[in-house]
Amino acid sequence: MTMKKPMYSKILVGLLLLWAGLALGGNLIAAPAKFQVQSLTLEDLLRVGRAQFSWLGYAEMALAAGAIVLSFLVKRMWYTLVAAVSLFGVQQLVLQPMLEARTDLILAGLPNGGDHYHIWFVAAEVAKFVLLIVAAWQVSSNQPQRQSFAAQAT
Repeated sequence: MTMKKPMYSKILVGLLLLWAGLALGGNLIAAPAKFQVQSLTLEDLLRVGRAQFSWLGYAEMALAAGAIVLSFLVKRMWYTLVAAVSLFGVQQLVLQPMLEARTDLILAGLPNGGDHYHIWFVAAEVAKFVLLIVAAWQVSSNQPQRQSFAAQAT
């Protein structure tokens, strides 16, 4: 039994909104909220944060893969989805390793070079959240996408 294209679109919308909610709740709300717990040491908080971002990363990888597969099944790739997946890649491959290195320095009691990587990570997270919401809206409203020049020529 095969699903029809509209069903894939509905699943894709749900998956994109789930991913946006995970990004908002896990990365933008829970991450800074844990630092309000005064009974935990900074070292404990950093270790919890490392585990949190690791597991959130795994979940986001699965959601990104699912979104890509579903967009091929829908036979349409949304630029906003490509941008969100690209931002996620930058977060995981560039920013996250830098933040982990900074955490290692803090845990070792060494100078850590400041907090600017966190600012970049949060900016990327906010942008990714917005892109995921817009992508879900595009899929649900079936907004036409511009075709590349090569696609128009055929």
